[in-house]
Amino acid sequence: MRELAKSRRTASSVRCSIELVPTSRSRKLILLSGGLFLLAGLGITAQLPIDRTLKIILAAIWLADTLWELAPQSRGHSRVRCLVLDSTGRVAARSKSGEDEELQMLKGSVLLRRWAWLRLGFDDGLHYVEWLFQADFPPETWRRLQLLWRQAL
Repeated sequence: MRELAKSRRTASSVRCSIELVPTSRSRKLILLSGGLFLLAGLGITAQLPIDRTLKIILAAIWLADTLWELAPQSRGHSRVRCLVLDSTGRVAARSKSGEDEELQMLKGSVLLRRWAWLRLGFDDGLHYVEWLFQADFPPETWRRLQLLWRQAL
């Protein structure tokens, strides 16, 4: 009697890659938090026990610095339609036109159980942040992100 050989299933992440499309909600939260910090800083500056002229100067510096930080964030969001991660550690930004541009995962990026804070940098020096929530992705996609994070990133 001829025995049927069972094919053995193997799981490999060698060709594993995922596309993560950040939601507008998460992007708005990042910009909203920046706006709240802007207002909080202005409020704190207004309460300082210093000369009024110095308060105005400090408030202007705070305003300029905060807007200087928020501008690259907005530019980064406009350049990226989705993120592509693979098992080799490659991270790319896919634009609205479908072209991929290499990104670097920067220090300070964190992946937790229900959310991820990704600090990303383009080759031209632009740095920005994506805040991803587990609830915005299918469970399999989030598991693959965790697997790729542990394996390659």
